[in-house]
Amino acid sequence: EAVRWADIEQTVREAAGPEAESIAFQDVYRDPKRLGEGKKSLLFTLTLRRADRTLTGEEADQIRERVVEACAKTHQAQLRA
Repeated sequence: EAVRWADIEQTVREAAGPEAESIAFQDVYRDPKRLGEGKKSLLFTLTLRRADRTLTGEEADQIRERVVEACAKTHQAQLRA
């Protein structure tokens, strides 16, 4: 709960690298029974783009994995399925 959106956004931007065209906050979800006490779920959109060519699905997946790993390491976040 103590993690600020600005901190997550910075981590995502750094992990995604130059392919991060935009990062947009969408929503926050709080439910102590489903998420646990003191936890929240953030929904955001990450738009990836390269100026010189189209990213492959594999490249986009690798960037996504870097972002998930960086958020886990820096903020103890986990991807909800």
